[in-house]
Amino acid sequence: MKPVPLLLLGAALGTATLAASEPASVSVPETKLVAPAKLITAERFDQPSSLAPKGKPGWRGGIGEWEVKDGALHARDEKPNPARPNGHEAVCEYVTEAGDIIFTARFKLGTAPHVGFVCRDTHQPNHHLGRIMVTPGKVWLQKMSGIAKETRKEILQTIETTFDPEQWYQVTIEVRGDEWFARVGTHTLSARHERFKDPKGRIGLVAKGEGAQFKDVAIWHATPKS
Repeated sequence: MKPVPLLLLGAALGTATLAASEPASVSVPETKLVAPAKLITAERFDQPSSLAPKGKPGWRGGIGEWEVKDGALHARDEKPNPARPNGHEAVCEYVTEAGDIIFTARFKLGTAPHVGFVCRDTHQPNHHLGRIMVTPGKVWLQKMSGIAKETRKEILQTIETTFDPEQWYQVTIEVRGDEWFARVGTHTLSARHERFKDPKGRIGLVAKGEGAQFKDVAIWHATPKS
């Protein structure tokens, strides 16, 4: 399917008009399981206003330090401290409520040990649901549950490969019912689990260490293709 600029997609679907900072370069990707139904958010991360102030709707850096500079969103994790003796990966999320989704982004690892593309559910507090994780040597898909010390994960598929820390890669995630399908660079991952059916309340980005960068992030509500 030929990519369609988001500005055209928004007009066709009656979605909200995108802000001037949101780029035509973020476009509807080719998809396998679902088709885009309504745009939730599209953000280039090319200026400080791309991050929402605390308490306001939009992309919010909840843990660690997040900074927009040089046309991208930069992440720095939280170092060990009295509240979190082991520190914590940096977390930036968009609060919404969705079922089936498409989630796209571009990323560069830099010196970060890992980056991730994540969903949490609508519990209060929001429990972990699923992730795509990328390191310099592999990529994997995992199902999750719980929150904080109760967090549990189950890796459903892993691909041993190499990611150039200085190269930008595209990731596209599709969720349809109990199925999760993702393209990360030239690799594809897929798995089924009942947990994936749960509503998505927070969708976001995570990074360990320093050096990770993200840009051209978009999320859509989606409808099954079949």
